[in-house]
Amino acid sequence: MGFLETVTWLTAASALGAAVFAAYVYSSLPPDVTEPHKAIIIKGLVQTRHFIEWMLEAMGFNALAITRSLSPSRVSHPNLEVTDASFDGVRVRVYKPPAQKTAKGGKMAGLLWFHGGGWIIGSIDSCDAQVGRIANQTGAVMVSVEYRLAPEHNFPIPFEDCLTATQHFLQHASEYGVDPTRIGVAGDSAGGNLAAAVALRLKKDDKKKFPPLKLQALVYPSLQAFDFQTPSYVRGRSFFVVLPPGAIIDHWIMYLNNNMSLVDTFSNNGHTAALNKSRFASYVDRHFLDESVPRSTPDEDVSIDLPDDIRDILNPYFSPLMAEDADLSGLPNTYVTVCGKDVLRDDGIMYAKRLGMAGVQVQLVRYPSGFHAIMSLASKPFQFEVGKQMEQDLTTFLRDHL
Repeated sequence: MGFLETVTWLTAASALGAAVFAAYVYSSLPPDVTEPHKAIIIKGLVQTRHFIEWMLEAMGFNALAITRSLSPSRVSHPNLEVTDASFDGVRVRVYKPPAQKTAKGGKMAGLLWFHGGGWIIGSIDSCDAQVGRIANQTGAVMVSVEYRLAPEHNFPIPFEDCLTATQHFLQHASEYGVDPTRIGVAGDSAGGNLAAAVALRLKKDDKKKFPPLKLQALVYPSLQAFDFQTPSYVRGRSFFVVLPPGAIIDHWIMYLNNNMSLVDTFSNNGHTAALNKSRFASYVDRHFLDESVPRSTPDEDVSIDLPDDIRDILNPYFSPLMAEDADLSGLPNTYVTVCGKDVLRDDGIMYAKRLGMAGVQVQLVRYPSGFHAIMSLASKPFQFEVGKQMEQDLTTFLRDHL
């Protein structure tokens, strides 16, 4: 084959490959997704990244380490005093608004932020711009937590880092001009999981040691590893933008024990098949999603003797939806956001419904055309109006309730 023929063949092959890839991306885009002309670009970029990571792993490189190294660097926040610190050994970044933003007796509110990334990626740098915007818009002192990541650090280490940082801030709030009775926790995706877990744990603490949290804000949170056949998971197998069900299942397992041989078992709910009539199954009951579906009646005699390596799927600090009804009662004012085109949609809905039934003041906000991680696309260059609205709604809630 001559040079020109080779170039022609490679060009044709590249064009064909690009066309096939574009057709796949377009065909699996969720119907009625917001701003589809932008969504298809985001999905293409995400799928390209996954392909590159797969190629790197096949070549013997540590793709996860490379992905982490590409995290955005911190940005400038001229209206904030930004300092890096250590809270009892946990690295944090503190964002303090100027004094003129203080209110309510001269003390500011405080909010701990736990970043998303499936417990395996993300950092205080990756969420730096967004946390700075929230601090400016709310006037609250923000503490962004650099918890250790899986799979090097499995559960409960990331959770314990977030808990330690929160307890430290509650005890030392006055050093930052913060009223300790006006502190909340918040996070997106895996960070929403960690915020919910921290709130559950602090509820059990001696109130004389730590003042109670003022609120928790959970942005498209990942809350259970019990049922991967909920309607939003099933739908996500055909239609998604940035988070297919397989990816979140991988992340759950890496957070749990990094035994990737469990992927198929988890995907098919084989890990909880023996518990389908237990009280734990009733915590993820489809009744919470569709009230026309009869609520299941738990069989308390069903064994909960799971293998040691997966037993933590029933631990509420790992999967907050596994919390007992009594443990949900008394949780702080809660804000939950869910997106209609997100595999995690049903997790957030079920948790909000259960919190309401337990007497917790809860606000569930739905964005039917939104997709997972869209709030991180609230600013240019890939600004989505739904993401921008979601961030504005969140900051409004925080301003009004902290």
